[in-house]
Amino acid sequence: MTSVLSTSARAASLSVLVLASAAAPAAVIINNSTQGFYNAGLGTLLDSPSGVVTSGPFPCANVQCGDSTQAYATAPNLAAAAAPLGTWLTNAAPTGGTWSAGPVAIPGTWAINHETAISYAFSSPFGYDNVSLRLGVDNGIFVWLNGNYLFGARAAGGSVLGEYSLSLGTIGGGTNYLQILREDHGGATGYAIEMTGDPRRTPVPEPATLALLGIGLLGVGAAARRRAALG
Repeated sequence: MTSVLSTSARAASLSVLVLASAAAPAAVIINNSTQGFYNAGLGTLLDSPSGVVTSGPFPCANVQCGDSTQAYATAPNLAAAAAPLGTWLTNAAPTGGTWSAGPVAIPGTWAINHETAISYAFSSPFGYDNVSLRLGVDNGIFVWLNGNYLFGARAAGGSVLGEYSLSLGTIGGGTNYLQILREDHGGATGYAIEMTGDPRRTPVPEPATLALLGIGLLGVGAAARRRAALG
C-alpha cells in the first residue's frame, strides 16, 4: 500500500531535513596533516638573555628564565630573527630567509629550545563563515592571518588540541595565509591545530550592488502600485 503523508506531516519532514542540513559539521580548512611553508632556521635567536627570569614571549633555554603562563595582546618583536624569517607576514607565500621552497609536512615536534615558523596557504572561491581555530602547543604560540596579529600565549605543560580556541568569524575568498610562530624553552615540544569553517556558496554582494538591488525593488513596488491604481 502506498503511504501518503498529510500536508502537516510533509512540512514536519521537511523541517527535520532543514535542521539536519543546518547542523552539518563545518569543513576542515587546516589540521595536523595540512602542509605549509616551514622554517626551522630560527634557532634561539629570539631568546632572552640566559638566567634572566622574564614574562616575555621568548625565555632562554631549559626553563632557566621562567615557565609562567602568559598571554600577549600585541605581536612579539621578531627583529632578532629577521634574517631567517625573511618576508612572511603578508598575504603571500614567504620569501627569503630559511623557509622551505614549497609546502611540506609540518612536524608536530621540533628541536627543544628552538623557535619555528609556519605559513599555511588556504583558499576558497567565496571565503568562509563561522571560522574557528583550535590550537595546542608546548610551550608558546603566536598567530597572524594575512600578516594581521591575532593572538599569542605561552604556558608550561604539554600540547593538547583546544588548549587555545579562537573564533575568527568570516574570512574572505581567494588565497589566505595563516602564519604561526612556535616557541619552546625546554623540556619537550608539541603542536596540534584544527581550523574549521562554513564555505560560502555565493559571493557576498558589494555595498553598491546592495544599493542597486534596493533601488530595483523600489521600482518594482512603484510599478505594482501604479497598476493597482489603474485598476
